[in-house]
Amino acid sequence: GNGESRMTTPVEPLVAVVTTDLAAVTRGRSVAERRLEKVAATGVGWLHANLSMTPFNSIVSPNPWGSSGDLRLVPDLGARYRTALTGSDTPFDVIMGNIVELDGTPWLGCTRTMLAEALADLEAQTGLTMTAAFEQEFQIVGAGFVPAHSFSLAALRRADPFGPTLMAALEEAGVAPEVIIAEFGAEQFEVTHAPSDALAAADRAVAIREITREVARLKGWRASFAPKTAVAGVGNGVHVHLSFVTKQGKPAAYDAKAPGRVSALAGAFAAGVVRHLPARVALTA
Repeated sequence: GNGESRMTTPVEPLVAVVTTDLAAVTRGRSVAERRLEKVAATGVGWLHANLSMTPFNSIVSPNPWGSSGDLRLVPDLGARYRTALTGSDTPFDVIMGNIVELDGTPWLGCTRTMLAEALADLEAQTGLTMTAAFEQEFQIVGAGFVPAHSFSLAALRRADPFGPTLMAALEEAGVAPEVIIAEFGAEQFEVTHAPSDALAAADRAVAIREITREVARLKGWRASFAPKTAVAGVGNGVHVHLSFVTKQGKPAAYDAKAPGRVSALAGAFAAGVVRHLPARVALTA
């Protein structure tokens, strides 16, 4: 009212180039959005030792990588998830990256490359591609919700507008969210997304976790996807839905005449998961 112009603090839009490691923590480096095209050509600096970070924010000992050496984290511009609808002052903007050696060859510790190579092996050996979708449970900490029945409308509405805000942000980010519900556990919720090719589904799972954490943070809460947040409490689960598709676009997991209507191929896949489960813990625990 006094005729003075209001000054706003200038901001530089940032894009985070990220990788999700064996501890299930999404880490990365942020760059100015205007420099993204240049960064996309060579990536950003990364270190072998970053894979030695534990879920407890310490470095595993002994550190198999030591403290020397350099890598590059190269953004996949087709895997960008951006939304300005979280309620933050600046947009949430991440691009999934692949870790490579300095000569551009894949680094053996890059989890996203591991998945891409496994999917390529699947197609080369069987002629099949995989479609996948994740449903992820999480708990809100610090909101002080009143008690409510599991799966009830009231349980979701007590957190309003958390659900609508989250779904709007996920939709704008391009993860194709489908359902949000109040789950069985205390202050627990679940989000699902539409099926996609398996690499994109994994990217979506990461984006969903980080955007959920962002929306919760802006409300003064914390969203935890940890398998157990309390010893006596209900844990957070993740269901990964998988389909196999032939080169002709036909489903390959279903056989009306087989036991349980599961095809021999899908049965062999399930048996392999069970057989190799002890080794797979290195990637999933």
